[in-house]
Amino acid sequence: MPERLRHNENYIRNGNSLSYPVAYPICYIGVHILYNGSTPGNMQACPLNLTKSAYYRIVSIQLHISTRITQSRRGEIMERAQLSTATGKERPELIAARERMNLSLQQVGKYVGVTRTTVYRWEKEGDTPRSEHLLKLRELFGMSAAALGFPEIVVDTETTTDEAKDDALATFREEDPAWRIQKIVWGWPRNDARYHVLQVTLILELEDNSMEDITRRSVIRHLALAPIDILKLSAACAVFRFPAEDILAHCTAGIVACWSLRHGTELALADDIVSYYIPTLKEIVRTAPVVQRKVAADLLAQCYLLRSLLAGHLARKHDKISYAQQAEKYSVIAESLLLQVTALRIKASAYWYTHQYKQALHAALQAKHLLDERDKQDKQKTVSSRHAQAPLPKLLYSYVYAGLASFQARDKQEESALLSLKKAHETFFSRPPDEIVPIWINHSIGTLLLNDGGTHALLGNHKAAADSLSQIETKHAQDMTIPFSCRVEAMIDQAIAEAKRTDHEAGSMERCILLWKTAIEGAKTLKSDLFDDAIRAHAAMCAAWPGETDVSDLDDLIVHW
Repeated sequence: MPERLRHNENYIRNGNSLSYPVAYPICYIGVHILYNGSTPGNMQACPLNLTKSAYYRIVSIQLHISTRITQSRRGEIMERAQLSTATGKERPELIAARERMNLSLQQVGKYVGVTRTTVYRWEKEGDTPRSEHLLKLRELFGMSAAALGFPEIVVDTETTTDEAKDDALATFREEDPAWRIQKIVWGWPRNDARYHVLQVTLILELEDNSMEDITRRSVIRHLALAPIDILKLSAACAVFRFPAEDILAHCTAGIVACWSLRHGTELALADDIVSYYIPTLKEIVRTAPVVQRKVAADLLAQCYLLRSLLAGHLARKHDKISYAQQAEKYSVIAESLLLQVTALRIKASAYWYTHQYKQALHAALQAKHLLDERDKQDKQKTVSSRHAQAPLPKLLYSYVYAGLASFQARDKQEESALLSLKKAHETFFSRPPDEIVPIWINHSIGTLLLNDGGTHALLGNHKAAADSLSQIETKHAQDMTIPFSCRVEAMIDQAIAEAKRTDHEAGSMERCILLWKTAIEGAKTLKSDLFDDAIRAHAAMCAAWPGETDVSDLDDLIVHW
C-alpha cells in the first residue's frame, strides 16, 4: 500500500479526520476511477498495482469518513463564509490579445500545442502554462508574459519532482480522462462561485478528449452519480454531510453529465439521477447566504429545464409544464436572464406538446420580449458600461425564433412565421466561432431544421418540410451536437411530410418506409412517447398509399417495449 494512503488510514483510525478535499478524492477516485468498475478480483486495471487488502482499506476509509460526517454539522456547514463571484482569476489581457487577432480558442491551442480547454482555463481560471507553452504564447501575440497577465518567471506546479519520477503515476495523470475531469471538480476552489466557468470547463474537456465512446459514457456516469454515491444526496429529503460549496460543485458537474446523458439514449437514467439533486439544492436556496442561494437556484432551474424536456419522452407530457414553470421560478431567483428566456422557450414547447397552442405562442412571445428589451438596454448603454454585461449567445436568439416560427405558423400567421424562421437561421449562422453556450440551451442545427420543417408543414408546404428535415441525416449525420431523440423525431416528421406531399416522386414510398422503420426502432430504444408519433406517421402513410401491402405490413413492428 502506498505510504501516503497508509499514513492517511492510520491518521483516521487514530480518531482524526482528513479534510474533505483530501480524503474523499483518495477514496472516490481510488475505488471508482482507478478500478473503473473492476472487482477486487480483477486488479490489473489499477495503474498503482494495489493489493486486495489495500483496496479494502480504501473502501473502509471511505465508509469511515462517511459515518463521521453527520447531520448535526448542518448548521456549521450552512454558516460557512460566503462564496465569491469575483473574476479576479480571469486574465483580461490574454483574452483581449486573442480577440484582437480574431483567433479562436482552438486556433490558439493548436499553435501552442494544447487543447482549447487548456487555453480556456488560462483565460478564465487563472491556470499557469508551462514554460514552453508560455514561450509559444509570447511568440504568437508578440507580447511579454506580463502583458499577457502572466508572471515573467513561471514555476511549473503541475507535478512535483517525486511525482515526475513515477512513470506509472505520471502517465496515468496525463492520459486518463477520468482523472483529469475528477481533478477539475475536486480541485475547484471553495470560495469561487463561478460555477458556470466550471460547467464550461467540463464541457470543453469532454469534447476535447479523444475518448472512446465507452470511456466517455463511463466518465459521464461517474460525474452524474458522484453527488448520490459520495455526497449521499437523496430524492426524498435534503442531505448535508458535506459543505454546501462541495455540494454545489458536484451538482454543477452532475448536471453537465445528466444533460450529456440526454443527448444519448439514457433519458430515464438522466431524469432519475437529477431528481436526487433537487431537495438539497432547494434547502440551500431556502437557508443559505445570498451567493450560495443564487447558485443553487441557477442549478435548480437547470434541473427543471432538463426534467421538462425529458417528461415529453417519458410518458409524462403534462409534467412538462409544471417543470418548466419551476425552471422559470428559480431562474428569477438566480437573477439569470439567460435562464429566464430559456425557461419561457421550454415552457412554450411544453404547452405545444399538450396541445395548448395559444399558451405556447404567448410564452414564446414573452421570451422574445425579454430578448428585445435586453437589446434595447444594450443600445442605450455607453461603450464603457456595455462590457459590464456579457452579451447573450446568438444561439439563444435562434432557439427562441425557431420555436416562435412554428407557433406562429400554427396560428396561421404565415408572414410572421417566415420572418421568425429567417431570423432563426440568421442568428444561428452568424454566431462567433468561439461562442460559449451553456449545455442546457436545447438548440442545435438539428432542432433548427426540425422547427424549419415543422413550420413549412404547418403552412402546407410539405415538400419544403421534407427537404429541411432530410438535411439532418444527409448533411449532418456526424454532428454530435444533435441529440438522438431529435434525429428520431425528425425522421417521424419527415415520413409524415413525405406521405402528405401531393407530388410523390419515384421511390418516395420506399424512402418513407425506411425512415419509419428506423424511427420506430429509435423510439423503442429511447422508450419515448415518440412511439405514439410513429403510429400517427404510419396512419398518414396508409392514407397516402392505400392498398400497399409494404405499408400495411408495417403493423407488425408496432409493438410496445
